[in-house]
Amino acid sequence: MSSHSPARGAGTGARTRDEAALLAASAHLTDRDRLLVRLVATHRVLTTGQLAALGFGSITTARHRLAVLVRTGLLRRFRPHLPAGSAPWHYVLGPVGAALLGVEDRDEHRWAPHVRADRQLALERSPRLGHMTGRNWFFAALVKDARERGGELAEWLNEADTATRCEHAAVWVDDRARLPRPDGAGTWAEDGHRVSFLLEYDTGTEHLGVLAGKLDGYRVLAAGLAWHGEPCPVLLFCFGSPRREQAARRALATSQDAGPLRIATAAIGPSVTSPAGPVWLPLPGPDGGQVRLAGLEQALPDPWQDYRERRARERRQAADREQALRDAGPDDDGRKRRLIRRRVQGLSARHWRKPGPRWRLSMPEIIRRVQVWCPNRAR
Repeated sequence: MSSHSPARGAGTGARTRDEAALLAASAHLTDRDRLLVRLVATHRVLTTGQLAALGFGSITTARHRLAVLVRTGLLRRFRPHLPAGSAPWHYVLGPVGAALLGVEDRDEHRWAPHVRADRQLALERSPRLGHMTGRNWFFAALVKDARERGGELAEWLNEADTATRCEHAAVWVDDRARLPRPDGAGTWAEDGHRVSFLLEYDTGTEHLGVLAGKLDGYRVLAAGLAWHGEPCPVLLFCFGSPRREQAARRALATSQDAGPLRIATAAIGPSVTSPAGPVWLPLPGPDGGQVRLAGLEQALPDPWQDYRERRARERRQAADREQALRDAGPDDDGRKRRLIRRRVQGLSARHWRKPGPRWRLSMPEIIRRVQVWCPNRAR
């Protein structure tokens, strides 16, 4: 690995040296330096151009400052081998940067694995490196667009954090195995409009059948979010060429799972064309043609809206009935048991009628309701 900062061990001596270097460098760090170090750590690898888009007005200024951060050990950098030409510098977290983030997060062990030399060497040689940098360009371009033209990237999640959030939407245990793994997630706001999205960044290596097969997992995710009362996010497919986009749109449109989803596609190079602009074509395409990223919220109505409203009404009605049972005075215990039985049976029957299989009131929820309505019998 080509780097201006030698690999350090994980022993006490190395940690002491890193802490001493952090103490010496901390007085010269700016808020921007700290932000860039955290972004590199969170998203694993960022190039010179991406870091320039994230925090600098010019590429020259970015190069000078990043060289300083490398010399102080906050960052490391390498250039992956290319068959022809040279690649830009790729920056990863350095040992002093890991110590800095550990102090800020009050967890000195959290970032230590990120600076292991074997992991960073594997990243340099990974076949997914181009996919990772392309995905990060998508979000870096949005940050640059927000700084230059207005708007705000209110949220930017990496692949791991996005997967963790998706897991919370699972209703059934077996749903977890079917949930998708998006390349990232974000929320973009512009001119009073706000859209939350999931990103599938395509490099053209996947077969179109595999690409369309991902929609099953996104349908499970959308159904789980609707069950919890959360809106369906827009699913963005970013392709590298118009030809690839057209072929992929045909494959996606023929999938039976595309109906309950909000899908938009674009053929752009994020390092050249901003994803915030009028480059997105909803699936199926509207008469108006391509729309801006912020306009997708209106261009793609949420297909789960009616279902979420019905679920909200049922929850309110159930809460009202529970409150009425609590407010009732001492009553015949047999009558209360009959009310509970009818209530549980009614809930179970209603919750079977859902837009997907195996949707019903779970047994822990039934037990909880019985304990609320008839605590003496529940014991």
